[in-house]
Amino acid sequence: MDNEILINIKKSQELLKKKDFDKAENILLKNLNISNDSFETFFLLGSISGIKKDLDKAEVYLEKAILLNSSHINLLLNLAIIKKKLKKKKESVEIFKKIIELDENNLEALCGLAQIFEEDQNLSMAANYLKKALEINSDHHIANHSYGKLLLKLNQHIDGLKLIEKVSGIIRFKKNNLEII
Repeated sequence: MDNEILINIKKSQELLKKKDFDKAENILLKNLNISNDSFETFFLLGSISGIKKDLDKAEVYLEKAILLNSSHINLLLNLAIIKKKLKKKKESVEIFKKIIELDENNLEALCGLAQIFEEDQNLSMAANYLKKALEINSDHHIANHSYGKLLLKLNQHIDGLKLIEKVSGIIRFKKNNLEII
């Protein structure tokens, strides 16, 4: 890789730590004039565009990055989230499933799939993905909260509230009675 590209990537990463997204983006755009085969450049540009809520541009950059490295988990997660926000649920589901093929214990992908299936009213599939996430990490905040809310929708109030309590601490249980504080 060209030395100037590496220098620009390092500069942009320092600017990203300072949350100076515009300057980081401008430095990375210089890399595109040098070469179109820098995975890191496209990945960072896509991430910056996502942060700046320019989802269409983020999608383009991240898809170019995938052509250079199709098994990078964080890249795939970012793209799946962007696709979901762009209402491209089918594509998002496919990417989340690819992530699980690469890392069957990826909690973000499992929770992302659960969220999509819940939005589509496929509550049993959503529950399956959340149960799998909780098998991997029973303390996972998002999985506990999401599964608790899902159980409330399924009229399993006690179990749902117990999971929500686990992550929020606003409801206390005494035997089979609820006490809201």
